[in-house]
Amino acid sequence: MPADAMDMLVVHRVFRREFHGMSDLISAVADGDVSRAVVVRDHLTFMVDALHHHHASEDDLVWPKLKIRAPNREAEIERMAGQHAEIAAAIDHIKPHLAAWVKSPSPVASERLSATARELSVCVDRHLDDEERNALPLIEEHLTQKEWAAAVKHAASFISPRNLWLGIVLGGLVLEAASEAERRIILSGAPIPQRLVVQLFGARALAAYRRRLRTV
Repeated sequence: MPADAMDMLVVHRVFRREFHGMSDLISAVADGDVSRAVVVRDHLTFMVDALHHHHASEDDLVWPKLKIRAPNREAEIERMAGQHAEIAAAIDHIKPHLAAWVKSPSPVASERLSATARELSVCVDRHLDDEERNALPLIEEHLTQKEWAAAVKHAASFISPRNLWLGIVLGGLVLEAASEAERRIILSGAPIPQRLVVQLFGARALAAYRRRLRTV
């Protein structure tokens, strides 16, 4: 059965929205408010971790298959794979600014970090747009549904019993970004335990997460 990579579009919506809003979250932290800076740092780290594993699943399970099965598109595949390295470099550029800002969230440190967060968001947008135009059709043409499901599972591998709550929050983010029809498809493909947990607790976990993110 050919792959249905619709869920890539939904996950991309989550990344776009969260990275677009990162600069505003940083700028909203008052001078010296370390406790709130820690909450925003944790959110940025959560999104970066999710993005990293999303890309790792493509690097390990998607790009190699596409290079073999669509050799005439290798240049485009290499370009998109290379964009992962560009995003990783943008993340590395953020890290020292983030560490300095969390210790002392001054207006100067906030502006430096906000600028690097905006740069990362632009880099992510460019890559996601490219994938949706070029990678998604290739995935649906050349990968099976089983192969795509394995890539999706690999992308979620950073969720463990230690950070299960974040996994539920991520599920809430995905369902929120999906249309009703997309939600039905996404949930129908999930294992029953995960499906029930996200259906029962995803929206509530996300609401609690957002309250903490915006009010601490």
